[in-house]
Amino acid sequence: MAASLEAGEREIQELTRLATTYALAHGLLYLPPGDVQPPAPTSAIHAPLALFPTPFPRSKFLLAKKLQPLYNVLYARVAMDEKFLDEVMGGVDGVGKVDQFTGKLWRCWKQLRDEGIQQVRMKILWDA
Repeated sequence: MAASLEAGEREIQELTRLATTYALAHGLLYLPPGDVQPPAPTSAIHAPLALFPTPFPRSKFLLAKKLQPLYNVLYARVAMDEKFLDEVMGGVDGVGKVDQFTGKLWRCWKQLRDEGIQQVRMKILWDA
């Protein structure tokens, strides 16, 4: 019995190593918290992950699947509502005011939009 528990522990440790290596190699990470970050990060933490599937009630899964098309429409409408996005994401009253990275991205996008540069084609794929 003890030998099989040790083998199971070794398998879990190996699976953990493989999963965290995959996470680090594919950008599923974030910088450690701190008041001051170094100019070049010297360490990172992999994003939380689950090694084993989590049981999920079938009724909740079917409900989520039923709601997905409605969510897709909502998401697409929000993504195309420039006035709303300017308010929520913009640098005056939105997220861009407090989040430097988001603010810079938003200002860049807004500048392109204001210059008349448009994305002429769009393809949206929803997978439910």
